[in-house]
Amino acid sequence: MFDQEPFGVLEIEKLLPNLRGEGTLGKRKIEIPYSLPGDVYDVYKFGKRKVFFKWNPTNIEPRSATPRCSKFGECGGCSGQHLPYPIQFDLKSEPILKELEKYNPAQTQISHADSSYSYRNRMDFAVFPDRIVGLRMSGNFRRIIPLGNCPIQTDWANSEMPLLHKLLDLFPGLEYDRKKETGYLKYFTLRKSVFNEDSMSILTFTEDFKNTELMQEVALRSKEIFGAKNIVFCFNRKKGEISASGEAIAVRGNTYLIEEIWGKNFKVPFDGFFQPNPKEFIKILEFIRSKIGKPENLVDLFCGSGFFSILFGEHFSRILGIDIVPSSVLAGEESLQEIFPDKKIEFLAFDLFHKKGLAKMEAADLPWKDSVLLADPPRSGLSPELCEFLNSNPVSQLIYISCNPQNLLRDIAILESSYKLEEFLLCDPFPQTPHMEAVAVFSPKNR
Repeated sequence: MFDQEPFGVLEIEKLLPNLRGEGTLGKRKIEIPYSLPGDVYDVYKFGKRKVFFKWNPTNIEPRSATPRCSKFGECGGCSGQHLPYPIQFDLKSEPILKELEKYNPAQTQISHADSSYSYRNRMDFAVFPDRIVGLRMSGNFRRIIPLGNCPIQTDWANSEMPLLHKLLDLFPGLEYDRKKETGYLKYFTLRKSVFNEDSMSILTFTEDFKNTELMQEVALRSKEIFGAKNIVFCFNRKKGEISASGEAIAVRGNTYLIEEIWGKNFKVPFDGFFQPNPKEFIKILEFIRSKIGKPENLVDLFCGSGFFSILFGEHFSRILGIDIVPSSVLAGEESLQEIFPDKKIEFLAFDLFHKKGLAKMEAADLPWKDSVLLADPPRSGLSPELCEFLNSNPVSQLIYISCNPQNLLRDIAILESSYKLEEFLLCDPFPQTPHMEAVAVFSPKNR
């Protein structure tokens, strides 16, 4: 496999929370994805200043779980299909629960996923020359693993995905070539509402494709080929490796998707975030509903298009939402004003991780002590500055939703100077991956 002698032989000794196997080679700990204890690898060393390793298996232990994806191990999308789901859950949850013990919450709940496949309501596939449609190779961003389907996305998406090849057959060279900078189509994104029949296919093109005669022809054929209720073309820079982003037009339907939770509709922009596994996220919502207080104000940080405000806003007279994405903020404010015409609604677009954003938070002039604050930040969590702002302006109740529980635990260490951790929920909307979701409920100290 490699034109050199192995650096050494490594046996996998244990599994880590990131679902990788770990072994020791000399004094080095080396992680190998998709491995199990007892697997043996010849390890090869490369590089001088920046050392990295590659490996070749020489003994593979029998697997008790059969991956549903034929490209598992090549594609970088999943990391756990070689493990039975209960083992995945235990590996991911145990270090979080152990670290949580130091904060001594009054109650801790854990929740396994009901389904470990066919759960994702959005997938983004790269498009490369020669009709290659797929996901990035594990460990190599420049290589694409062609996929005909993806077992963790919805059944609808797996029926829609092959239709792109029909479109590519009609328009040879439509795929964007990153080296030659020819062609136009960079990404194909599939979004499916879980609790209704709305669906969306998003084709991301280079910006020079916009308003061309070829675009009109491709749009016409797309309406004939795709089954999605909404077909969106969006356009961004040639050098930008970003899917479903930029200026957009609806070839059919709308540039937004309607999702339904608890009988309430959510208008999700084509480029807006929505929970990737709504069925599992219902457990989080039910947990929040059972814990949320009823003071005068609701503050919804990282609000997106108003997801939490729509679900829980009926209990409050004033709702403040903040997010960095203007399209989501606009959609959220419009929805909230329609749903709650008698309430004071204010949705603002600015960066909560920037000091100017914190200044705008201060200028909101909320009676923080009479507010429930919901925070659903990105994986990076809250910044130390934002945590200190919350410490200086203690709210009646702080509910922190996190897609990275380790960073949540990091932030608890700062917040505990002003807040007491009362309750904690750990659940798994992301089977086959190392990720989990958590909710922490805080009450203010010294009140």
